[in-house]
Amino acid sequence: MGKMTKKQHPYLYFDQNWVAYFRVQLQEDENLRREWQAYVAKADGLLENSFTDEVEADGVDSQHGKYGPPSEQVAKMGTMLGLVYQVTGQRHYAEKLKEALLHYSTYQKWHGKGLLKNDPPWHSELNTSRFCHGFAVGYDCIYELLSTEERETIRRSLLNLGVLPTLKDWVFADTRIHTLDSMGHNWWAVMIGLAGVGVLSVMEEEPEASVWLNEIIRIFPEYFLYKGSVLGSKSLNYDEAGAFYESLNYADYGLYEYLVFRLAYQHAFGYTDISDIPDLAKAGDFFLHTTYPASERPLTVNFGDGYMYTGAVHAAKMLLATGLDDPRLRWYLKEWQAEYGFYDFIQQDRIWQGESSPPSSAETSIIYEGIGWATMRDGWEKDGTLLAVKSGFTWNHCHADAGSFVLYHKGRPLLIDSGNCSYERPEYVDYYVQSEAHNVVLFNGEGQLRSDMPRGVKEPGHVYHLVDHAGLRYVYADATGPMSMHFSRNFRHFLWGDGVIVILDDIRAHEKGHLQWLLHFEGETCMVENGPLRITNGDASVIVKHLFPQQLTLKQKEGMADHAPDTKVTYLSYETCESVHEAKFITAVIPMEPEQPLPEVTALEGHEMLGVRIRSGGKQTDIYWNLRADGRVMHQNCIRKLNGWETDAYLIAVTRPEGADEDDWTNIERCFIGYGSVLRHSGHTLFASMSRATVCLELSAEEVSVSLQGQPCIRAEIRPAIMPQRSTAMGCAEVVSEDDGVIVIRQSTALATRRPG
Repeated sequence: MGKMTKKQHPYLYFDQNWVAYFRVQLQEDENLRREWQAYVAKADGLLENSFTDEVEADGVDSQHGKYGPPSEQVAKMGTMLGLVYQVTGQRHYAEKLKEALLHYSTYQKWHGKGLLKNDPPWHSELNTSRFCHGFAVGYDCIYELLSTEERETIRRSLLNLGVLPTLKDWVFADTRIHTLDSMGHNWWAVMIGLAGVGVLSVMEEEPEASVWLNEIIRIFPEYFLYKGSVLGSKSLNYDEAGAFYESLNYADYGLYEYLVFRLAYQHAFGYTDISDIPDLAKAGDFFLHTTYPASERPLTVNFGDGYMYTGAVHAAKMLLATGLDDPRLRWYLKEWQAEYGFYDFIQQDRIWQGESSPPSSAETSIIYEGIGWATMRDGWEKDGTLLAVKSGFTWNHCHADAGSFVLYHKGRPLLIDSGNCSYERPEYVDYYVQSEAHNVVLFNGEGQLRSDMPRGVKEPGHVYHLVDHAGLRYVYADATGPMSMHFSRNFRHFLWGDGVIVILDDIRAHEKGHLQWLLHFEGETCMVENGPLRITNGDASVIVKHLFPQQLTLKQKEGMADHAPDTKVTYLSYETCESVHEAKFITAVIPMEPEQPLPEVTALEGHEMLGVRIRSGGKQTDIYWNLRADGRVMHQNCIRKLNGWETDAYLIAVTRPEGADEDDWTNIERCFIGYGSVLRHSGHTLFASMSRATVCLELSAEEVSVSLQGQPCIRAEIRPAIMPQRSTAMGCAEVVSEDDGVIVIRQSTALATRRPG
């Protein structure tokens, strides 16, 4: 930690030089002046507020009690009244704030009394942190108007009711209750971050403050780098790509409160570099990739305890405010029509004045292997199509939803997550967090163990091998671990191309039973010709067509609406007609495009093979599922001939012009290989590698482009019908040579630590 030069209040987030600068800005910038006037109007509304008596706040025997309203009130007053007073100089704002700080200084504690029944007792919770923030900013803003006695009263209350109880519970080695393993989620960042703001506000008066601050600064990187625990069944906090495991809602909350502290620290010490915690530069990507731009209002991927209609605007603002200059985040804030608040005015230049632009067309898909999320989209234009998949951890705010997915299309949610409700409602545990509230496969009506939520799932799910290449997108989810009491195989593959999302479920149970393929939706349903289901929400529609098993019973089930457990909704269950030991489901999901012909989707079936044929836009794509490659043979390779294609691949998909000769392998324009080492046709080897790989090839006389994933070290050969003018490889792969009709591709990621999947 650097040394803070002696400062005069206010100094936490701004000083008198900024106040003078901001007054000039208000005269010159009409838009800023309009936002400021709206902010002052809100501050005026606070002047009429009465204060909560502690008897009322302590009236409920729970961890939070009724301390929420007073803590939120003082947090708003500290920032709003404090800032308006400093800019306008009108003392009545400061007087109301002083009255609030002195009133809440009379409290005996800043937490619900239910905490004291914990073993050992706790003395701080989320309301404590809000009190800390409001007191810290308020003290800083009206310091000059306080008498010596008033300063002492407010400072002692901040320390004794907020900062020290928090640090004793969460930081100090001699008294600490919590660890990253016990509370390794949003609480940790919120509690310590806002206590840190409290520490910074009294740096000039409190001799021990620098010691406390040093400890906070020292341990915060450990929070971001925490990778979970096998013994404790705990998830990592942050994925290496910047995603937070507890859902977008809590990514916004926890990160925002940490950055509130970081911004104050930067202002106090003149520190602006964010490279000490690399995840900060990546966290904004998680917000971007989980948002869906829509004409009416943007939507969010709401796995876990998220909310479809709320974005991570608070954390996005603070990332910009603390020095991350990302034009995509400004675009994000504009999409969500984020309102101005305390930090927007103070850091207007960083948050709002820079360049704004959407993510690039190269950023349409992302995989978060650490938390088990993947998102794929057809672009960043409003009202496009987004598919999101989750197969990760279950604990705390993460539901029993391994293998689930959502689909947004034409500005509307169509295939959805059930969401959540108030945590105090019994329906939260009894329904929303359970498997039946998600788009998964059940066994005899049962999903994941109900104990997974409170104790942590022993074997989490995973997502693997994201492909976004040549107009084809693919990812697969392994949900076997969370359902291992029922299944030895529970794989779900998503292959999206030519306007059709094909979902392939590979299920093998320990014993015979009935399988239920669940589908939660928003809108109205109707059956269409030949049996598919059409789901319509406003102007958006999707066709759901089950191809295999060919005999399924469709049943309607009763669920609960998102954030509205008293509102009953219908969801669907496609069920096997008889008890089975294993099953292969193939389902076509077709987002409907207005004024465009619907893709033609038909089933293919052969010896040890199932498949799908898609005719769309003058192209024909044939998908073949090699059933011998599902682990049923040992030591022998699983080579099959699938309509002329000889391969050991689990999946292949070949695309050619519609009407082209199917016996002529040279006319294919795109080829997907899922978990295969060889692909041959008519005695010619198109692809070969010594270990199985996931590959997508785009083939033309001008170019052969390759997406290759597999083992950490892999060498592959491609032998196209015509050697192209150029060859390119995506990601970590590289073209090694192009000689004698053979293109050699190599990928070497020797430092890889994860099983390739």
